[in-house]
Amino acid sequence: MHDRTAAVNEMTPAQSKRLKIGQRVAWHDSADDQGTVSANDWSGVRIEWDNGKNQFFHHNNMAEVEVAKPNLV
Repeated sequence: MHDRTAAVNEMTPAQSKRLKIGQRVAWHDSADDQGTVSANDWSGVRIEWDNGKNQFFHHNNMAEVEVAKPNLV
C-alpha cells in the first residue's frame, strides 16, 4: 500500500533552494532525527545532523527532509 500523505509533504527542489543556512530540518518530520542547514548552493544542500553526521543532498533529492516544525526544535 502506498502512503499518499508522504507525497504531500515531500520537499520540492524549489523549496530546497530556499532553505537558509542555520535553518533546522528533520528527517521524515522526526523530533529525534534533526539537523541544521550548513550550506545551500546551486546544486544542493549540506546538512549537519545532530548525530554528528554531515550529508549533502541534491535539490531534487530532498523528499525525505522537511523543515523542522517549531515544536520539534
